[in-house]
Parts: sequence; structure tokens; C-alpha cells
Amino acid sequence: MCIFGNFSSHPLARIQKNLDLKLVANLAPRKIPSWKQLKQLHKFLNPAEKKFIAAAFIIMLASGLTLLGEYTLSHRVAVPASGGEYTEGLVGAPSAINPLFAPLNQTDADISRLIYAGLFKYDRSLNLIPDLAEKFSLDKTNKIYTITLKSDLKWQDGEALTIDDISFTLDLVQNPETKSPLLAGWQKVKFNKIDNLNFSLELDSPFAPFPNLLTLGILPMHLWQEVDPANLKLSSNNLKPIGAGSFMFASLSKDGRGNLKSYTLKQNPNYHLQKAYINQIIFKFYPDVNTAMEALRNRQVLGLGFLPKEQKEKISQKSLNLESWRMAQYTALFLNQKNNLLLKSQPLRQAMNLAVDRSQIITQILKNEGVPAYGPFPPSSLGTTQDFKTDNDLNKANVILDSDKWNKISREKFLEKREQEIYNTWLEQQKAQNPEFFKKKKLTTEEQDDWNKKKAEFTAQTKKDLEAGLSPTQTFFREKNNYGLGVTLTALNQPEFSKVASAIKESWQELGIQVSVNLVDAGQIREIIRNRSYEILLYGVVTGADPDPYPLWHSSQVVNPGLNLANYTSRAADDILDKARTSSDKNERIKLYYQFQKLLAGDIPAIFLYHSTYLYPIDQSVKGIELHQLSQPADRFNDIVNWYIRTKSGWR
Repeated sequence: MCIFGNFSSHPLARIQKNLDLKLVANLAPRKIPSWKQLKQLHKFLNPAEKKFIAAAFIIMLASGLTLLGEYTLSHRVAVPASGGEYTEGLVGAPSAINPLFAPLNQTDADISRLIYAGLFKYDRSLNLIPDLAEKFSLDKTNKIYTITLKSDLKWQDGEALTIDDISFTLDLVQNPETKSPLLAGWQKVKFNKIDNLNFSLELDSPFAPFPNLLTLGILPMHLWQEVDPANLKLSSNNLKPIGAGSFMFASLSKDGRGNLKSYTLKQNPNYHLQKAYINQIIFKFYPDVNTAMEALRNRQVLGLGFLPKEQKEKISQKSLNLESWRMAQYTALFLNQKNNLLLKSQPLRQAMNLAVDRSQIITQILKNEGVPAYGPFPPSSLGTTQDFKTDNDLNKANVILDSDKWNKISREKFLEKREQEIYNTWLEQQKAQNPEFFKKKKLTTEEQDDWNKKKAEFTAQTKKDLEAGLSPTQTFFREKNNYGLGVTLTALNQPEFSKVASAIKESWQELGIQVSVNLVDAGQIREIIRNRSYEILLYGVVTGADPDPYPLWHSSQVVNPGLNLANYTSRAADDILDKARTSSDKNERIKLYYQFQKLLAGDIPAIFLYHSTYLYPIDQSVKGIELHQLSQPADRFNDIVNWYIRTKSGWR
């Protein structure tokens, strides 16, 4: 019998074993096997163990490579690379690529935006940011802007750009002989040079929207100082201009008749801000939209400067993106009460407003490229509100006219009344033109016969015109105090406005209003607006980045060259607009514009229809376009330096 029994299970044995392990561990210089030791491992492994370790190693390696690949794929992206050429089709050709005349021609404005630089510019969200200027400050009177110019600026030809160029450009704008459409905004601004990098602009009174005028492109004095201001628009400098923008003139081509076919721009190596990714921009000019769209379909161009809404459904290529941007504009019916006394009736204007179906116009005519308008402030702009929204309600509109004693009459009765009205107006005109004739107590037989013939011809033509103008589907008409209810709607003869005018006509006919539509071309519309020779004008207004409504609604702008298209006069409105444009307090301006819109909603000098969008078809190969809103079409190039066509691989 063993006196100790099984020693290995004895507590002393376990203690001894632990001591042995600690002794071995302390003697070993490394706790992890060395590479030399690992190389001997195979001598101690059987075949099964070797296969197991090999398989484990392969699995670990594959897993590691997979994880590395996934990490690389998830953290490597295509990033913009320099290079590439963008080609855009434009309808119409340039006439004077010059910022002083750019508002007169959209093609000029587009190209000028790329070639010239201003003191400030707009970013992709229409925020005003420095361009040639470093900064500006406004004094306590809100009349003196002190501006600091960036240092070491250069023109595209390498010449130094200085404060003298700024002064020279402003002198040209203010010179009446230049005939710049920008004269009104700069007329009373005084320039004062402080030093080589600082100058001030002094206004005769505070003008809140003034900073937006500082986006005016600056001209190089060394190239223009010898040109007579009266001949500025005719100078050859307008065809191959030198500016300080991100792109510069490279070349042009003409057809056999001397008309411009294309215009190429290249990167400006002296540009003072971020360089563009795209190397070249080529503009190709087309006589009409259909020809330009054909070029887009055939990929002769990668984009179109503008796509009319009626052409939207014709864009079907999968390779195209159709950009749709909000425009700082509104389209409205301006009611000229001076040329149709019936429009002085507030209940009538209210009924006409209620009869308009804005939703139908937007869905059926604009193809959903727009939103309803209830005032002169575009969405997201300073002063916009939905508090004065008017819903389409034909029943309510008819009740209003009934209550205001606009009696329903037949077609025959209406024709009779309108013939008499038109004749009476014509007779008064004849008396004014030939007073001596109507002063005669007795006419000769010949004179009487001539007069009777003239009167008969006018009456017959009037009846013919009236009958031709009446819609066969209109079931009733209206009269009040022996005056038939009829209006004439004038609009630009282009697809969108023509269709909108027809829709308005149909809506008002359901109120018993006789509507004549007068479609005119672009040349006529300018003369018509200048003379205010319309009863109701369907027109689109661009408000600009700052939606100051003064030019279109202040009573001082009723007479040309003012643009108060409704001939609206209101002392209360004038007072509000005067205060708003002189306040530098944004919140104060918002409150004032709210009061102004409340006045418009009550007076109804115009019927606001919609805020339109700007359609821009462009090839999917062109990336980096992240705009939100435009104040004018050329604003599509506000962020041109971030557009790109080529890419390279990079890390997130």
C-alpha cells in the first residue's frame, strides 16, 4: 500500500506543476514563438494538423483581401478631374458681348457672364459673394458703400486690373451717350477713390437692393478708353472681348454669309478664384428651338440654353438630364383701368380673379413646370407669403357679378350694346380729329353722302369684328348701365402665352365676359408697353435676386420708361415701397412687403397667375450642377467652375 496514494491528484502536486510552469515561463526570453521557432513547427505537426493550419491561413488571407477590397470600394469614389469640352446650343446669336448691354440680348448675357467678372457675384443659391472685391461695408447713413478690391488682379490679357478700371466702367454706364439699359440704377452714384485698393460708392439716398448692382461686369480701361461712348455698342471689342471672368475668348467661326456659327471659350489662366474643371465651352447658334433640339438629339451639342415648356415632352433621350430651376419671376394679368373703365369696378376684378384656374394652367399648359402666384414675390424670396391665396371659384365669382348688378343678357342684345359703345367711342374720335366738320349746321349733299358711307362702313366692320370675336360656345353675356361687359387681352404671340390667354378667355366667358385676345410679336409688345396701349396685358416679369417691387408698382413708374404695367396708383403703397427700398433691416422689409401685398390683394390691380421654372436639358456626362434658383437665365453659369465631365479615382 502506497503511503502517499495518487500523488498527481494531490494538492501538492498541482502546486508543484504551477511552479514548474512559472519557472519555464521566466526562463523563456519571449512569450511568443520567434520566426526561427515557427519554421520548426512542421516537424512537430502531423499531416492532419498541417492541412488544418494551411486551410485556416488561406481563409484568413481571403477574408483580409475581401475586407480590404470592400473598404477600398466604399472609400474610393470618382472625383472631378480637369479636362473636357462642353458644347451648348443657343437660339439666336450674340450682337454685343458686353455687360453694359447684356440685358438687351440673352445670348450676349450668357457669354458675358463667363467672360466678365464683377465686384461681387451670386453663388448657386443666389447669395451675393465676393468676386473682384474682397469685401464691402455700409456706413450708418446707409448711403456710402466702402469696397476693398482684391490685390494682384489681372485681365485675361495679363494687364493689371485696378480701381481705375472700376471708375472707368461706372463712368461709361452713367454716360447717357453710352445708352446702357443699366443707366437708371447707377445714375446718382458717386465714385470716390480712397487708395489703390479701396474706394467708396455714395448714393443720394438709401437703397437696399444696391449691392445686387455690384455684379456688373467690369471693362478694361486700356482697351476701351479710346472708344467714343456713343459708338461703344458697335466696337469690335464686343466680338472678341477681354474680361476677368473664369473663361476667355478663344475663337469663333462664321458661315458663308458672315453669320456666327460657333463661339469658343477657354479657361482664363489669370482667374483670381477657383479654376474650372472644364477646359473649353463652345456655343453653337441656331435660328429656332426646333433646329437647336435636333442638334441636341444628334449630340452635336451637350445642352440647350433654354427649353420651352411645350417642348418638354419631346425630350426623351435617356442620356439627358432635364434640370428644372425656380425662376425669380412671376406671370400676371395687368389690368389697365385707364383703357377700359369697366375694370375700375373692384367687384368685377375680384370675380375675374376668382375665375382663374391656376392649377389647370400649371398642369395642362406648363406641364407642372411652375407654381401658383398670389403676389409679386417669387417663392423663397424676401417677402413671399401664401396669406393672400385665392382659390378658383366660378360660382362665387358669378354671385359677385350678380350682386353688383351685372345683368345677364343674350348674344344678340350684347352685340347691339357693344356696337353702340364702339360707335360712340369712334364718333368722339372723329369729332376730335375734325372739329370743323362737326361744327357745321348743315352738310352739303356730297359731304352727307361721304359721312353716311364712312359711318356705314365702320358699323359694318364693327359688327363683323364683334361677331367673329364672340365664341360660339359662350351661353350668356352681361351688361350694366347699358354697357356690355367686354375686355381685350393682349399677349406675346408665343406658345405658352397664347395657350394661357385662351385658358383665361374660357374661364372669363363662364362669367359672361366677352373676351378678345390680341396676340402680338416681340417687336410690337415693346411699343405697346411703352404706350400702355392695352386693356389687360398678360406678361412675365423677372424680379431679380432682390425682389424690390418698386419699378413695377410705385406710382412714379406709371409713365415710360417706368414699368408700372397696371398703372397702379396708391399713396399707401407708395409709402410702403419707399420705406422698404431704403431699409437695410431685412425683417423690416419683410413686414413692409406683407403690408404691400395686403393692399394688392384688396385693390386687385393685377391677377397673379404663376411662378415659372427654367428648363435646361443637359447631357448626363456633365456633372457637378447643383443650382436651386435663377434670377435670370445667365445665372445657370453661377457655379460653372464646379461643373465637370472627366473624373478620376479618389478617397472619400
